[in-house]
Amino acid sequence: MSPVAAPAATLQAEHGFTLVEMLVAMVTGMVVILATLSVLDISISQSSRITERTDADQRGRLAMEKILLELHSSCIADPFTPVQPESTETNLRFISQTGANASFTTVTMHEIKLNTATGKLTDASYVSSPVEGTTMTFPSTPTRTETILTGVSSSKLEGKTVPVFSYYKYAGGNLSSTEETTPLIKTDAEATAEVTVAFTVAPSSERTTADRTVDFTNTAVLRYDPASAGGSNTPCA
Repeated sequence: MSPVAAPAATLQAEHGFTLVEMLVAMVTGMVVILATLSVLDISISQSSRITERTDADQRGRLAMEKILLELHSSCIADPFTPVQPESTETNLRFISQTGANASFTTVTMHEIKLNTATGKLTDASYVSSPVEGTTMTFPSTPTRTETILTGVSSSKLEGKTVPVFSYYKYAGGNLSSTEETTPLIKTDAEATAEVTVAFTVAPSSERTTADRTVDFTNTAVLRYDPASAGGSNTPCA
């Protein structure tokens, strides 16, 4: 009799990853994922920064344009002094009026004020009683009050705080480079021929970091004609 042959050993496939290969793949995947997340985080941060600076820039430009428009409409007639006494670095008081008429029956005194605690820039308007010659009477309370801008603060230059409103007058035929002392007394207010407006605006989100805020500055010269070397160069002359 022939011996019984032993069954052949069953061969099994050995395809797959070793433990070392698995660990290398996991580490590589984690590096790729972390790099992708870092790029995404930077992209979102940059997009947010640009959006917020654009927001601050647009709101600040509209507010500055409104203030300058009112200042450029402040020379309503020769006898009237545009800038009023008691104006300060954060509180601008001036008379202004717009319209197509040759003369005005009423005029408006504006009080543009920055509340440094809340960051609100407001415009309180006082509409006068009918003007009689050079006489006008303003109410004790505002006729209306409008919030021009929020998220406002004083600008900084070389570590120093810049006044929101600065006032200048002519000296020797030229505008002086020295700011007038505030609050303005009557004689200084009557001589004020230039007002500089400067402020810093934060975005609507109220983030106040330097990469999110925008600085604004502009100047209004309160004169009809160019200055002359021998003239008094008073406002609205």
